[in-house]
Amino acid sequence: MRAKGPPGTVPVIKAGVRSVVPMPQPTDDGIMSTRAKMSLADIALQLRDEQLEARIVHYKAELATSPELDKVTEGVVAELKALQKAHGEKGQSSPPMADKAQIEIELISNLKQLLARIFRPGELSSTVERKIAESGKRFARLFFESELCEKIQGSSDETKTMHYGAQALYLVLARNHDLLVKQLEAFSYEPTDELEDARRRLEDVIKDQRNAFLGATTPELNALMKNLTELLKQFFAVELPPAVGELSWEVVKEARLAESRAHAGYKIGADAFPRFRSTFERKFLQRLVAHVEDGLLARVRSKPTEFRGETLRFVADPQIFTDICELVCDAVYDYLYSDGFLDLPGDWRARLRAA
Repeated sequence: MRAKGPPGTVPVIKAGVRSVVPMPQPTDDGIMSTRAKMSLADIALQLRDEQLEARIVHYKAELATSPELDKVTEGVVAELKALQKAHGEKGQSSPPMADKAQIEIELISNLKQLLARIFRPGELSSTVERKIAESGKRFARLFFESELCEKIQGSSDETKTMHYGAQALYLVLARNHDLLVKQLEAFSYEPTDELEDARRRLEDVIKDQRNAFLGATTPELNALMKNLTELLKQFFAVELPPAVGELSWEVVKEARLAESRAHAGYKIGADAFPRFRSTFERKFLQRLVAHVEDGLLARVRSKPTEFRGETLRFVADPQIFTDICELVCDAVYDYLYSDGFLDLPGDWRARLRAA
């Protein structure tokens, strides 16, 4: 779950600086411009970067080290530096232009072939099917989190219209939870454990109202999830497969992958992985958002009696696409790594093993 910013904005970290940016929104008619969709893709990528930075810092903080291990590590690093220095003295540290052109051709061809095994025309690989199912679970959690907020998703200060009595009662109880607990604690109790019983009863009332409200929204969620699943299947089986060649060309060229220090077998070295990941996910998200966002908005617009107005705002939440990006792209990196085409930094290998 992402950190919260002011309503209608999303907090992101870019180049180590935390800032708050406005979220792109569809019009009242449920239309989103091309520029807004590109902005949505950019914000989804920035959220992905923020989450990765937080997880990698957490991972490194938990690493257990010892003086003996540190000495061994220092020795290995010193040896590698000596080898790199010797290599630099004997010849060029990077391939000449003619070799770079050939490396680019090989990288594009290899990446295209590998991506084509994952994103197959007319069918879904087992990996993609599994990631679509996991995306649905995250989508449901995000939907319920949005429903339990008082403000409309993507707005600056718009309070939701209450569609259910349980919704209004839950929000009032949740808003005044601490005050109600203090009032319960102000009484004298005999026996004293009745105070705990009172607190438990309050929590049960709040939970009952929350579940009653969320239960009433379940038909809408089910319809949204059905639409999302259909659109994702269409994207991965119809839209993306013909574009893997173009995607591979864009990623290799824009990420400057031919400049990697590891060219044995024309694979992507660990030093180039950050550039590869950032470029690949940006291009992936641009295509994903353009297809899925338009489809979701069109289906919500077409059934105004089935979907509430604020649902138009919800389906433009960038976190939806950040989650899909994480699930699918991490699986892509795992596949490319297992095939020997991609070298991963140590923290990424540990992350994928734990996934």
